[in-house]
Amino acid sequence: MMRAKKRAFSSAGGLYRTAVAAEGGRRTGFAAEAGGLVTGGAFLPYEGKDGKYVFPAGCLPEEVYFLRTSSAFCAAAYAGGRMYVCLGDGGAFTASDVTFVRAPACVRAYGEGELLILSDGRSVCRFTREGLSSCAGIPPFTCAGYAYDRLWTAVGGGDACTVRFSAVMDIFDFDGGGSIDLPDGRGALLSFVNADNVFYLFRQYGIQKLTAKGREDEFILTDEDGSSERIFGGSVCAENGRMYFLCEGGLCAFGGSGVRRLYEGFSPVLVPGEGARAAVCGGKIFVSADFGGRHAVGVFRADGSDGYLLQAEGAGLVCAQAPGGLRVFSCEEGALCAYSEGAGSSASWEVSPPSPFGGEETVLEELLFSGEGDFAVEAESDRGMRRFEFVCRGTKRLRPALAGTRFSFSVLARGGRARVAGMTAGYSRRQ
Repeated sequence: MMRAKKRAFSSAGGLYRTAVAAEGGRRTGFAAEAGGLVTGGAFLPYEGKDGKYVFPAGCLPEEVYFLRTSSAFCAAAYAGGRMYVCLGDGGAFTASDVTFVRAPACVRAYGEGELLILSDGRSVCRFTREGLSSCAGIPPFTCAGYAYDRLWTAVGGGDACTVRFSAVMDIFDFDGGGSIDLPDGRGALLSFVNADNVFYLFRQYGIQKLTAKGREDEFILTDEDGSSERIFGGSVCAENGRMYFLCEGGLCAFGGSGVRRLYEGFSPVLVPGEGARAAVCGGKIFVSADFGGRHAVGVFRADGSDGYLLQAEGAGLVCAQAPGGLRVFSCEEGALCAYSEGAGSSASWEVSPPSPFGGEETVLEELLFSGEGDFAVEAESDRGMRRFEFVCRGTKRLRPALAGTRFSFSVLARGGRARVAGMTAGYSRRQ
């Protein structure tokens, strides 16, 4: 009878050990923190002082609009051509008489108090604390902004773009306003952004700055340095004077003096498209888009230090000033949800570090795993796979004894708060 030869390693090590970098690989629900990983946030059903928002049966909102005044917080939603409204911080949405042919563009303005103006390019309505109603005097638009005490609107696409503006301090008086023609090759006007009292126009292929002196002939329009790649309008958002948007090359930031790319090496690859949306809140950029062939919501720190994915629909993604502060909202499985920091219930991390011996035959002898939580860890090679399930409150030594030439690892946190402090792989050359 032959005995298998037992490998022996010295107390000094005997293995080639390498740390598996926490910032690498693909992360869903895991955020980087202090050199390790922690379960991040999640979209949870929003509950205001009047309870949860409830939609009618069969109503799946495509867009949600929030109105915050000094005395009220209420919401409207667009679904299947009709607008629904709830005049409270929570409660039941009811169908209104307002219909649109597509999800309307929205602008927050001031006229007889704070209100929202919505239009699909054919008709216009106003949303006040009293509800939704048709709105005469304001021309239909597909894009609008509020700056210099005027309402600015644009409609249609193409290079020959015309912007109309209202009279000063009267958003309903366009006879007392004027218009500006923008006949250049930058494409359709996608979004107006008022950032620190500077008014920017985002167009399909560039950014322009509009400086207003008062009369129509005193407006100055200048082209800003930026990307010549196509910009996706639903992704334009701003916070603290900085603007963020998606173009064909990925996620970008613009602060008034040039465009900077963010997260160019992010994995899985962000693939912007017409349906992509973005919102920025509290120094985090939320992006609802395609990531490597599947839809998800990316959560990116605006300083470029970390980004990870959430398994979420991200429908109608928007930032709003709720009674408890700024929140990011989306519709998940027909429920109105808000992003909550540190509320993640599950998270995964997949990483494929370089082969330790340049592709030679190798044995993964051990994994030293440090963290807190309930985990499932898988080690996979071109020869097989090992899975370990355990609760960790410190450091676990796992013995895969897995041969191969290349290896990958996945970590699943199974419910509740979890932290991965580190993971080290120990290899030997196959004898």
